[in-house]
Amino acid sequence: MSEYIFKIAETQKELEEYFRLRHEVFVREQKIFSETDMDEYDKEAIHIAAIEASTGKMVGAVRCYRKEEETWFGGRLSAAPGYRNGIVGSNLVRFAVKTMRSRDCKKFLAYIQPQNVRFFERLGWKTVGEQIIYQGLPHQLMQADLDSG
Repeated sequence: MSEYIFKIAETQKELEEYFRLRHEVFVREQKIFSETDMDEYDKEAIHIAAIEASTGKMVGAVRCYRKEEETWFGGRLSAAPGYRNGIVGSNLVRFAVKTMRSRDCKKFLAYIQPQNVRFFERLGWKTVGEQIIYQGLPHQLMQADLDSG
């Protein structure tokens, strides 16, 4: 059973690995974006990484960014192939929620692909409104419970 370290990516090397992993998942594998998955929010976002303790390999990523004064969004949740057993993803989400609790965040939202809604519900998230189309795919807006845990 692998141990993982969950942390905010801050060094140049960590950030390069972080963006490389996201690119692999969202551009190359899922083909959600054609050139890059980076956008205007990445400059100010908090970039969270999952690192396999034994190898030092970055195996997961998620970002949190402020959309309005006290409203933040999570997004670009990704796990490397071979690390999609729910452990990396669920702990990235938990770490992101904990990080948002420590900031001036009053509302933490994310647009979730429909196949992942149950996963987020098990982590205490609730659906908000109807599905929308984002990057040509259906997504469900969901909100974290910042008051529990």
